[in-house]
Amino acid sequence: MQDVADRAGVSVMTVSNVLTGRKLVSEPTRATVLEAMEALRYVPNIAARSLASAAPERIGVHFRDVENAFLSALVIGAVNATSRLGAQMLVGRWSSDPEASPLNVLRQLVRSGAQGVLMAPPFCEALTVEEMAEFPNVALIGLSTGETLPRLASVRIDDRQASFDMTSRLVALGHRRIGFIKGPPNHLSSGTRFDGYRQALQSAGLEFEPSFVAEGELTFDSGLIATAKLLGGTVRPTAILASNDDMAAAAINIAKEGGLRVPEDLSVAGFDDSPLAIRVVPKLSSVRQPVSQMAEQAIRLLIDQIRDPGGAQAMVTHMVDHQLIERDSTGLAPGH
Repeated sequence: MQDVADRAGVSVMTVSNVLTGRKLVSEPTRATVLEAMEALRYVPNIAARSLASAAPERIGVHFRDVENAFLSALVIGAVNATSRLGAQMLVGRWSSDPEASPLNVLRQLVRSGAQGVLMAPPFCEALTVEEMAEFPNVALIGLSTGETLPRLASVRIDDRQASFDMTSRLVALGHRRIGFIKGPPNHLSSGTRFDGYRQALQSAGLEFEPSFVAEGELTFDSGLIATAKLLGGTVRPTAILASNDDMAAAAINIAKEGGLRVPEDLSVAGFDDSPLAIRVVPKLSSVRQPVSQMAEQAIRLLIDQIRDPGGAQAMVTHMVDHQLIERDSTGLAPGH
């Protein structure tokens, strides 16, 4: 704090007033102090202050500024957990705007008093050791990371096995031409789910066909484009597995617009088993990843880490079971 005060040309008490949000500081002075904090990468030890004052824990929820069912479930789970545990929740949404970059938003959450931060992919997967070093007194955890992260605690399912299981189920229904809609390459789960799909084909003795694979952005609109590509070839798949429910719902929409019956002509399965899965017609078969419950578990782990910074939970990967949920969108392959 003395270094910040010296750089900003103010007293330590002024820096303290800025950190505590007191209205005793003019806006120009407050801006000068915040600029000095930014330049020095100063992170206040909010955890120690909270313990001293018995204030409720402050948990940041850090996610991308897009709309999909996964992020909705994450926020619902975080709200449930913070409300039940008496913690305060701070929301940080990042975007492609440089000012709202994921690292800048994480910094803003910490400046706002977040003692722990729950981070959604893909940022939690890309966070470097150097970037993490900026936040030595902040508990950090990733959600649905797609792979185990050696430098960061996480709560996740086995995405590779989950994709393998759903693809194998489609094979058991008689499907031999199975399409796959990948997620974007900056998500680790895009790779692991694709790996599980390919491994299931290989295990069943089926040849991998590159034309049966299209890439999406985990949004409904991108699922429309990807499905149109998969169904536009001379030989179309009889089943499609999408990397999330939003893109799977889009696949059902495109199939029906093209005169295909789901599941009689085309089976469709998704990932996450979000509330969207039971709102589409026909209801969507999906891999259940209990995102809301996973977010609640991650919040509990953050609070444990805040209360016990040296605890064993700091760098642990917490695995959650997945389930195959079969509904009306999948059925026997044509001719079976």
